[in-house]
Amino acid sequence: MTRSDTTIEKKSFRFRAAALLLAIVMVGAGISMMVSAHLGVAPADVFSTGGAKQLNIGVGTMGWISGALFTLLAIAVRRPPTWGTLIGTVLVGQVVNIVLPLMPEPKAMAWRVAMMITGMALLYFAISIGVATTLGTGPMELLMLGLNDKGLSMQVGRWGIEAVVVTAGILLGGQIGVGTILFVILTGPILARTLPPMVRFMGTDVIQQPTALDA
Repeated sequence: MTRSDTTIEKKSFRFRAAALLLAIVMVGAGISMMVSAHLGVAPADVFSTGGAKQLNIGVGTMGWISGALFTLLAIAVRRPPTWGTLIGTVLVGQVVNIVLPLMPEPKAMAWRVAMMITGMALLYFAISIGVATTLGTGPMELLMLGLNDKGLSMQVGRWGIEAVVVTAGILLGGQIGVGTILFVILTGPILARTLPPMVRFMGTDVIQQPTALDA
């Protein structure tokens, strides 16, 4: 059977746009849950919480600034943003600014751990959906894919990006904890395994050098 015989028909623009909007809300909710759990946030959010503290602005607003920085780096490795990337970055920041103040901050460790894990799961699922739609890949994911295009495996590329971001976030006084460590360790391997099936489901093509996925 040839590759063309097994190719899944590309999902409609409306379907992918709706999926992207869902992913944006999920990212904002996932970030808010991890921040409220106070057990450590995703690497990009270590930078955002640190920058927000230093500049006395909202975490979502700082997310816009960090998103712009990642977008510029992605452009440098020839992964230019789509309209969805730019709109998504703004909307995610807005969702965080709206949801975070409404999110409970439980004292019980069991609830905090549950919030952290749920937030991480939402982020992983949302990132996979957003990238697979090809309409609004996040700035950090664009940079990861750009490095992947150049032959660097997703795991190594993601780990490298997050190591730099976490270091910068710590220097700015960002929130860090066990959730951050877990996110750094798990994100590369998880995305390397969740993206291909999600891409096949959407019928899209986001990996220019798929052999690097399992490197």
